[in-house]
Amino acid sequence: MFLSFEFKRSKVNKKTIPQIVDFCIKTGIIDLFQEIKDVHDYLLGVEVGLDTNARKNRSGDIFEKMCQQKVKKLLESKYKIVSNDPNFSLYPVVAKGRSKGKTHDIVVYKNGKPVLIGEFNFYNTTGSKPISIAESYIEMHNVAKEHNVEFLWVTDGPAWHKMKQPLLFSMKDIDWVLNYRMLELIRRILK
Repeated sequence: MFLSFEFKRSKVNKKTIPQIVDFCIKTGIIDLFQEIKDVHDYLLGVEVGLDTNARKNRSGDIFEKMCQQKVKKLLESKYKIVSNDPNFSLYPVVAKGRSKGKTHDIVVYKNGKPVLIGEFNFYNTTGSKPISIAESYIEMHNVAKEHNVEFLWVTDGPAWHKMKQPLLFSMKDIDWVLNYRMLELIRRILK
């Protein structure tokens, strides 16, 4: 059975109230509202630890996994996609032979050769980390180009509204800087 609700004051009446309550009980919304302290904070992610990168980077980890899944879905038929591939990294090259122990969030292979590396970052708060990441990714982009590998940076989050300059600066030097919604453009990168 499919029900459609419009929560406009004029649409809620004695007939729809039991249906709305039943819907809220069956979906668990009633239980959820009994468990959370502040609906506003919960919806913003504060109560579940998504409001800052300082909380063990949960928002960054979730964003990374979302991007990895979307890339795999978009490219699954033509390419081999490896998340956090321990067998390929441009970081040792950047660090002049010293391994930083860092893998790329995603490596896309075609015919056994890496053709694209991707880094995915989400920022809720402003600060020095997003700025330094933006600067380091310019260098990473250049190293990738030297190795005939495309570099993709997918970044998102409300922090960029207050830090437009570093993002715009990076976009001048990095060919592909996208947000999550733009990630479907990955097909154009690999043409």
